[in-house]
Amino acid sequence: MAKIICLANSQKHNERCIAGIEISTGKWIRPVSYLDDGRIPRNVRLVNGEEPKLLDILEIPLAETSPGYECENRLISPGKWKCIGKASVNDLVKYCEDEMIYSQWLNSVPFSFLQELPSEDRRTLQLIKTSILKISKYEDTGKWEASVPIANGQIMKAKITDLAVIDKLNKGVNLSHDCLMTISFAQPWRRSPSEKFACWKLVAAIVELSEIDLILFEMKRLGWSIGDGRSYLQKTYKKQTRQELNASEIKEFLNYLKSLSQL
Repeated sequence: MAKIICLANSQKHNERCIAGIEISTGKWIRPVSYLDDGRIPRNVRLVNGEEPKLLDILEIPLAETSPGYECENRLISPGKWKCIGKASVNDLVKYCEDEMIYSQWLNSVPFSFLQELPSEDRRTLQLIKTSILKISKYEDTGKWEASVPIANGQIMKAKITDLAVIDKLNKGVNLSHDCLMTISFAQPWRRSPSEKFACWKLVAAIVELSEIDLILFEMKRLGWSIGDGRSYLQKTYKKQTRQELNASEIKEFLNYLKSLSQL
């Protein structure tokens, strides 16, 4: 059994792609089925009749075999999926990466490049944070696309496959610009026989961040420990935790952290 923090339950050919970080190792796992593209059927993935949700802690029976080109893939074994708890944004801070993998390519990565890597290095999943999320909709297809600044002022554009987010967007809900995103790679694909196969980047999940969440990421940027934060809160507000702060104090503390230079 693997215990993972669910960080993706996204659309994949009328079924779902599930992925998350294994709690015991801190490594990504993408459960895959015997189907051609590894998609997880509804009768396999449902937990007590419901779809797995972001931040659910899932217990999933998995084999050691790893079909597909992606290093994160693990073949599902017979057995029932269980939700055994719920993670928080606080649990995700240590897994959030500062730089996009394979940043030399913007929206897709050549499949030939991935094939040349050792199998254990063919990463296709990561968690990143952005404060400048922009979302647009293709009028011809109705699909949603995220635009995110990355290195050297470039803008990565990727299709959103998080169905819960798509539902919000279709209802006219505006998402926070501050969020965590699970970036996943699609299966190799090419537009025409004259093109080479590439794996396109997808936004498989979006976790919106509150101001109280952002405090954690500013502390990480500054190299502050939890103890450093509590010491400041005690000295400044006579309080021990972020949860004890009122709205104005949260904003004041966050702005203070943003004003500090990185150590």
